This record gives sequence, structure tokens and C-alpha cells, in this order.
Amino acid sequence: MQHISPIFNEPCEVESLTFERDGWQLVRCIKTGLVFLPNPPPYNALEKTLAWEQSTLVERERRRQSEPLFAQVSALTKAVRRSVLPHRNKMSELAWSVVGKESRVRPVRILDIGCGTGNLMVDLVTRFARLGGAVVPIGVEVSEALSKKANARFRALGGEVIFANALDGAVRSDIGTVNLIIMNSFLEHEAKPRVLLENLAPVLASDGSIAIKVPNFDSWNRVVRGAKWCGFRYPDHVNYFSPRTLKLLAEVSGYRMEPQHITDRLPFSDNMYAVLGIK
Repeated sequence: MQHISPIFNEPCEVESLTFERDGWQLVRCIKTGLVFLPNPPPYNALEKTLAWEQSTLVERERRRQSEPLFAQVSALTKAVRRSVLPHRNKMSELAWSVVGKESRVRPVRILDIGCGTGNLMVDLVTRFARLGGAVVPIGVEVSEALSKKANARFRALGGEVIFANALDGAVRSDIGTVNLIIMNSFLEHEAKPRVLLENLAPVLASDGSIAIKVPNFDSWNRVVRGAKWCGFRYPDHVNYFSPRTLKLLAEVSGYRMEPQHITDRLPFSDNMYAVLGIK
């Protein structure tokens, strides 16, 4: 059986996996090891019908009904984490480590792919300003409702949000003008991740970078929880990366993946972080 490989963007041999729900079944690419959804929904369905803000509510309710005790414990754990570390934002911290120094010299242009309502960028702009840096915020969002909310917030900060899917929105920034691209819990949603990365390369400045956060398919929690792992979202998540397959995607797309710090890929964390630079 063959399907188009998200990494090589060509037909590849796959094997069916037992991870499935509601007619959506994951497969594994024999050549790369990447686990992915072979029949992702079309981009226009993500604008309204399968918009993130709608599917999130549906998934939250499904988990509450299927595992009420686990859902309560999970919610409590998140609340405690927010209480203990109210100002912790790993992606904002990662962004500062990449372009913070430059932002003190001149405003840096940061592009948030899949920006939602703009919460991350507002936090990032605020943090940079507090540390003496300046940011011009740009966003791309496929949900019509979320893009409108985010655009109002970004414009107040001197930026804008483009209402489009990532592939179309990626090419609307001027060539060589973006210092940092953020994909915070986004790349797992993109059916054509290699095409997206290749489309983004021209808009990056010569020393520009991409900061990524994705679920980690190799996490211990996924192994223990099996099909009940929180990283499985059908059909929202179409790619399930491991550190190895994410690095492979970066390399074939024309990037290098910077060495990951241990805190970027903790085995007991459901997520991992990476920074890509142009080769």
C-alpha cells in the first residue's frame, strides 16, 4: 500500500497502524518511520467546519466523557503548573534566545504560522519589550473567526494577520524580511509540511530561523497511554513527529536542525521543541 509521504512529497510504502477513530486511521512510512494521516481534510474545511476552536471543544468533551477521572487529573495538573509557573512560556523564551539580542538593535519581524487569537504573540511582544526589544508581529491563520480576532490585536501592536492556509499565507511576506518564524503546535496540523518549509525559506532573512513545537511521538507517555495518548487528535493532527523524523524533514527541506537541548525533548513530555536554520 502506498500514500504520499509528507517528508518526501512522493508515493511511499506504508503500513497500517492500530491507531484509529471515527474512520481516521494512521499509517507509518516504511522509508522514514513517520506516522501520519493519509487522508487529511481539505484546507477549506479548516476555515469553519473543522476550525481549531470548534474541534478543540469537541475533543475536550470526548475526553471528558471517555475518561472523566483522567480528564479531571489532567485539568488539575495544568492548573497547578500555571499557578506555580504563571509566567512560563517556553516558546516565547525560545524566541528570545534566537532573536532577542537583535531585537534590542532594531525591530525584528516575527511570523506566527497558525497564530489563533494571537495570545502567544501578544505575550512574546510584551516579554521582548520588557527586556528592551522590539517586535513587528505577523500572523497567518486559516480559521476565519480566529484570524479576525488576532488581526485586531496584531494591528494594535503594529503588525497584521493574514487570513489564509499556511501554504498560501507563507508566501505573502516580502522576500528576506522575516527574522523568525514560529510554528507553535502547528506543524502537526499541516498536510504538506515539506512544501510549507520550502515556501517559507525565501521570506526568511539570511540568518533567519524557525522555532517549532510539536507533539513527540517518541514520548514515554505515548508509549504508556497507547491509543489514549493526548497527542492523538483526529483529524486535526495529521503528522506525528519524533526527533529523528523532524530532523529528516528539516534536512530534505533545505534546513539544518540545531542541536536540541535536553529540555527541548524530555522523554516524559508530550511535546518537543526545535530550531531550524537555513543551510
